[in-house]
Amino acid sequence: MDRPVQRFGEIPGAPIGTTWKNRRECFDAGVHRQIEAGISGTETDGAFSIVVSGQYMDDKDDGDKILYTGSGGYKLGDRTREQDRDQQWTDFGNQALRKSSETGKPVRVIRGYELDSEFAPWEGFRYDGLYTCIRAWKEKDRHGHYDICRYTMERIPGQPPLRRRSTVGRYIPLPGSETVQAPVPAPVTGRQRIMQQVQALLENDAALLGLPL
Repeated sequence: MDRPVQRFGEIPGAPIGTTWKNRRECFDAGVHRQIEAGISGTETDGAFSIVVSGQYMDDKDDGDKILYTGSGGYKLGDRTREQDRDQQWTDFGNQALRKSSETGKPVRVIRGYELDSEFAPWEGFRYDGLYTCIRAWKEKDRHGHYDICRYTMERIPGQPPLRRRSTVGRYIPLPGSETVQAPVPAPVTGRQRIMQQVQALLENDAALLGLPL
């Protein structure tokens, strides 16, 4: 079935709770029309969708309210997303979401499994409903080094409740929500996985050179 390239609001055939294995499947479904960028939209129309996937340490996910960090400010290809310069409003994604703060149009929110949040899916990328961007501003990152673009996203009332992780590897059943069992053990975050890979490389090099680690 053909999907519109860009549109606001719900996507037919993708109700809240729909989960995809990867970003490519989200793109093909028409839910988020960017393979890598976390913000999909235009400067003139605003943002159609965002992905919250733990790429930036300053993100804060409280479920119905998200403090979202804009795009840019890091080296291309750096999966750790460590800032090395200021973020700019001229970045297309930042322009789009800033426009949404002015128009109030709904923004689709997709959460990724690498997000360090009790509301993140255990696997893949899940569509969690419509939010509005109620504020856009700039501030220093948590280290006080670089400017970051910040957005307050609030979930539009009247939608099915969000699924929520518990601390024992299962989803907490909320009123009106579906009880879903999660994989055990729970997957690590993207940042933890990268650090584990780096540690493994260091240990391997030390073993080859006969050096203590």
